[in-house]
Amino acid sequence: MNSSEDFALLIPAYNPSEGWELLFYDRYLEFCKAIQQNVKVVLINDGSTSDFTKGIDFLKIRIGGNFSYVGYAINKGKGSALKFGAKSSNAKKYMFTDIDFPYSTESMKNVWAAIQSNSGIVIGHRETDYYTDLSLLRTFLSKGLRWLNTLVLNLPVNDTQCGLKAFDHQVKEILLNCQTERFLIDLELLLAVNKKSLNIVPVSSKLRDDINFTKFDSSVLLKEVFSFIRLVWVYRII
Repeated sequence: MNSSEDFALLIPAYNPSEGWELLFYDRYLEFCKAIQQNVKVVLINDGSTSDFTKGIDFLKIRIGGNFSYVGYAINKGKGSALKFGAKSSNAKKYMFTDIDFPYSTESMKNVWAAIQSNSGIVIGHRETDYYTDLSLLRTFLSKGLRWLNTLVLNLPVNDTQCGLKAFDHQVKEILLNCQTERFLIDLELLLAVNKKSLNIVPVSSKLRDDINFTKFDSSVLLKEVFSFIRLVWVYRII
C-alpha cells in the first residue's frame, strides 16, 4: 500500500486502558487496508496522568514514520487535543475519531471517501438504531441535543456529536480558531463552518457491536451545559 502525505488521522488520548495499543493497531490496520493507503496518524496526549509510553513505543515500531505522538502535561479536553494535533500536522485533509476506533471500518471508509470528493466537513450521522443499547439518560441527552441543534441553533444537521468527522484544510483553520476546549468542540466546529456557509456532508455511520459506553461525570456534564449556553450566545444571539 502507498502512503499518503495528504491525509491524517487525529486521535486524542487521555489515560487509555490497559492494552489499548493492540486494539489501536489492529483497527488502524483495518482502516488502512479498507482504503488501500498507509495513513498518517497523530496521537495527542491530552494531559494523561497515567504512563502509557510502552504503548507509544509499540506503535512507533509497528507504524513507523506514519505515526506521530504529541501532547501536553495538563488535561484540557477533546477540543484542545484536536486543535493541538491539527496544528502539528501539514496534511490537506483530516479525520478524527476516538482512541478505540468505535465506529465500524466501513463507516470510516465511507467518511474518508466522502471527504475525497467534497470540500468542507464530512460528519458521521448515527441512525435511530444507535439508541437501542443506550441508557435512558444518554438517550434523553442525545435526542435533546439533536432537537436543540435544529430548532435553537438552526443547523442543517442534527447529529453533531458523532465522534467521526473528516475535513479539509479550510475547516482546519476554522477548528484552530474555535474556543471550546472539551466535549462540545464538535458542535462549535459545525456552527462555525455553517456560519461560513461551507459544506456539511452527513454520512450514515454505525458503532462497532462491542463498544462499551463510559459513565457520565455529572461535574463534566454541568460544564458542558454552560459551554452550550455560550455557543448559543456567540453563534445565535451576538
